[in-house]
Amino acid sequence: MTALQTTSTRDALVGEVRKLILSGELAPGASLTETMLASMFGVARPTIRSALQELVARNLARRASGRSLIVPVLTEADVRDLFFVRTPLELEAVRIIVESGASLSEPERLLAKMDALGPDVSWADRVELHTEFHIALIAAAGSPRLNRIYPAMQEEMQLCLAQLHNFYPGGDNLAAEHRRLLAAIGSGDVAVAQAEMSDHLAVALRHIAARRPA
Repeated sequence: MTALQTTSTRDALVGEVRKLILSGELAPGASLTETMLASMFGVARPTIRSALQELVARNLARRASGRSLIVPVLTEADVRDLFFVRTPLELEAVRIIVESGASLSEPERLLAKMDALGPDVSWADRVELHTEFHIALIAAAGSPRLNRIYPAMQEEMQLCLAQLHNFYPGGDNLAAEHRRLLAAIGSGDVAVAQAEMSDHLAVALRHIAARRPA
């Protein structure tokens, strides 16, 4: 049984189940039942129900047949729709960052952490840092409303990335891709920065979609 150490048992449970999903230990389509979670974590049913509701709200759990919950199975259509929404937001954020000369200190700090990750760091932890990097880029654009809606979309993106471990062996390619992206944004040239972001997202879409069911 896994012990939960935090001031909020519900938040701790959400965090632990989220890690299991993003690490691939709970695969797409896996059941998320109250009985299973009670057995794993020794948590009361009302707490489990509240945690599951939060996971549904964060798009990390989905209702299947009847009332049962499962880890979402993202189809190719789901992935393409995510990028349909994500791409224009990130391209516009890049334009604003370059034109305004916004500070890139936080994305640079996160990139340094990504570079410093050792070979034994879990893929879930790499994906988490990747998400923090992109959220920091969005934050640099200075739009409060974009800052509210973008992190929720990144939860689903993390589901996608959780399945790409074989494409990024050791995680080195992940850091290198983001180093090129940040350098392009820091170049001061909007066209160069947007072209690199467009290519960055297109490559991710191509590899994620290729591994999804139709």
